Amino acid sequence: MKKLTLPVLLGIVLLWSCSKSVVYSPSLNLSNKPLKEKELDLQGGVELMPEARTENLGGSKTTFGVSGQIGYGFSDKFSLGVKGWIDAQGREDAARFGVALQGVVAHMTGPTKRLLLVPRIGLAFWGDQIAGYGLGASAVFQKELSEITAWHFGAGLAWGFRYLNEDTNAAGENKIPMGFGLLGHIGFAWEFAPGLRLSADATPLYQINTFDKNQQFMVSPQLGLGYTFRQGN
Repeated sequence: MKKLTLPVLLGIVLLWSCSKSVVYSPSLNLSNKPLKEKELDLQGGVELMPEARTENLGGSKTTFGVSGQIGYGFSDKFSLGVKGWIDAQGREDAARFGVALQGVVAHMTGPTKRLLLVPRIGLAFWGDQIAGYGLGASAVFQKELSEITAWHFGAGLAWGFRYLNEDTNAAGENKIPMGFGLLGHIGFAWEFAPGLRLSADATPLYQINTFDKNQQFMVSPQLGLGYTFRQGN
């Protein structure tokens, strides 16, 4: 992968549950170089995942979890990926996990600079039940520091809901069970061997739960290990 084209508009998923708290993964998982046509990328990582309903867990804002992602380049400017995550602490009575579909559109703004636009749609599960739906998008600027390193920063928005019919909250009010998220992104990727990389993300976010009428600020850090199957490797 000789040409770099990676800035990102990331769609992050704020997944919301009516009765239980679900976890979601806002990390970008960016490599130091973008996927080109017919290239495949795999990544796994650990992160502190935000809780959609912190009051249900005694005010705990994040939960330790693991995630995995696979991406494929359909052209030098567009790739599509699937990401999955799961609560590794087991803080609820059932397994809490999720999956998201993410598209990445790359636009070069200079020889070593790029912008990525990434819409995302996701589902969150509580046991065998779908407990939340999410839509999101982020804009991220990425700059190469060298042939093997790059850093990025950006911002995004997210909307999550349980369903679009009104329900009654703890205050006796009828509201649609949903919430919003304002996201920040900052991260770094280092390709320490051909195709093999380490990446680190920090996602500060402001979460607004319009159903329960509360909001929280939190930070979701992530550390990942990935490998890109490149053309010619």
